[in-house]
Amino acid sequence: MKNPLFKFFFSGILTTFMLLFNACSALNPNPSINSSLTPPKNIRVLSDINTNAFEWTSVQDPEVAGYYIYRKKAQEQNFSKIATLDSRFITHYADNKLDANTEYIYQFASFDKQKNVSPFSETISAKTHSINAVSYVEAISNYPRKVKIIWNPHQDTRVNGYIVERKDKNGNWQEIGKIQNRLLVEYLDTKLDDGTTYEYQILAYNANGSRSLPSKRVQATTKPKPVQITNFKATNNIPKQINLSWNLHKNPEVTSYKILRSGFISSFYTTIATLPSNTDSYQDLIGKDGEQYSYKIIAADKDGIDSLETGPISGSTLAIPNAPNITYARIENGSVVLKWNPTDNRATEYIVYKKDSLFFGETLRYNKVLTTEFIDKEVKAGEKYYYRVSAIDKNGLESKTSQEVVLSLPK
Repeated sequence: MKNPLFKFFFSGILTTFMLLFNACSALNPNPSINSSLTPPKNIRVLSDINTNAFEWTSVQDPEVAGYYIYRKKAQEQNFSKIATLDSRFITHYADNKLDANTEYIYQFASFDKQKNVSPFSETISAKTHSINAVSYVEAISNYPRKVKIIWNPHQDTRVNGYIVERKDKNGNWQEIGKIQNRLLVEYLDTKLDDGTTYEYQILAYNANGSRSLPSKRVQATTKPKPVQITNFKATNNIPKQINLSWNLHKNPEVTSYKILRSGFISSFYTTIATLPSNTDSYQDLIGKDGEQYSYKIIAADKDGIDSLETGPISGSTLAIPNAPNITYARIENGSVVLKWNPTDNRATEYIVYKKDSLFFGETLRYNKVLTTEFIDKEVKAGEKYYYRVSAIDKNGLESKTSQEVVLSLPK
């Protein structure tokens, strides 16, 4: 029976060996090293945006059958084999489709016909180039809800187009547009907020999708809203209508005004009129007495940009006068005598209502009573009479009637 300690020790050795084997395989799938082989020397490199190209001196040893090339990024740990060149007479290689502006580390090795590998060459560092930034960018302000960005065409004919980026509210750059033509150098950013400043940058890109360095950052501000309308007023003393007035807007680009209205107890506003910019008043015909409404007004310019609302303000139609208060009602010398106090200084005359039966009698109306006293001699003994008084103002608005008084003549 095998010793458990020996089994554990043997397992540890096997694991260590496998780790070492895998580490060597990262560079060379064949672990056999032929130390007599010479790796390429005098390796020179020429870099471009997405390519590192190499040239070296051919190894003259006839045992050499070709070369392996290994690569890793500067921040990576392990190399990977990227090319097998099956002739010692090959002295050039181009490593394509690389990331721009990135450092890569390379090693070369020779191999023989049995694929035994020479010691590795010295490491070679090569950094791909960047696409130059776009040389000129401008963002144009004062467009309605949009910004126009223009730039110079990139001088590198390998550039395929451009990416437009805008900084968001959190300070992050977001791609908002892609131009697929090197010579098309304009972008219109739309659906923006009024009077808001935006920041942009442009990046060129090539067929491999590599991007240039960002252009300089530029800013532009959208067209502002017209300023609010001033001196907005509403009447409360005109019968059956509310008159609105305001100061004409000083901005010559303002083309119209919008009047919005809501009921006194409602917060929902609707547009009731759109008026030309040379108008400074509006009559809202209501047709009822003592009706109250809230109003807002907005100026709109030629591009359809609305100002901030002015208001709300309240207006009302003229309410009816207050009803009189009867203070004296008696029978004197066979006649009815009524007296009342006016409770509203708007009253210019009064109406007296007389009824000879509470349910079935005819109601008589005495108009244009100009004093606060009324004497009725047309009464009969043994009858009951019911009287009410209302007030009339100069506009013809009639108040509600006073409290009712009842008088009767004895038989």
